[in-house]
Amino acid sequence: MTYNLNDEEKLVLYAIGALQNTPLKGKIKLQKLLFLVSNVFGGFKNLLRYEPHLYGPYSEVVEYVLQSLIKLGLIKERRGKYGLTEDGREVFNSLKPKNELTKVMEDFKEFLNDLSNDELLAFIYVSYPTYIKESVKWDELKPIRESLALNLLKKGKISFSKAAEIAGMSALEFDRHLKEKGDVWRNENY
Repeated sequence: MTYNLNDEEKLVLYAIGALQNTPLKGKIKLQKLLFLVSNVFGGFKNLLRYEPHLYGPYSEVVEYVLQSLIKLGLIKERRGKYGLTEDGREVFNSLKPKNELTKVMEDFKEFLNDLSNDELLAFIYVSYPTYIKESVKWDELKPIRESLALNLLKKGKISFSKAAEIAGMSALEFDRHLKEKGDVWRNENY
């Protein structure tokens, strides 16, 4: 069977199939992965049309395309994880995305796939504050910003200065705060 996929459908397939078909853990992660990719490749912004929503940047286009690809039998959902079906893998392997897109997609998928949704949302909200205004989660995350920042730092996902930003502190304040708590971390890259 042949599929005549549009660019939006190809992007969702790339996201699900990236990293040798490693399943993507949830709709929030799919939305944020494609949001991050659309910030690297400006042409995707108009294509995916992200806007502030309950859980940060959200694209109705991505949601619609995901459901469409599931109905076509190219993507499967199992226990909140999204992966390619056998037909989906065939289509994915036949697509020839540019190397730069493949690399960026894989990097972002690797970055976010093992984060908790709270860690991911804290990162997104602090990095893209214009998407906070409709959030139902930000007020819930603010009191735990420091621990989320420290988790991201310990996982090696962000720099010390980004962790301080997520914690809502200067780098000096964050360092002092960690020392006072006795929660000292060390990283040779810092």
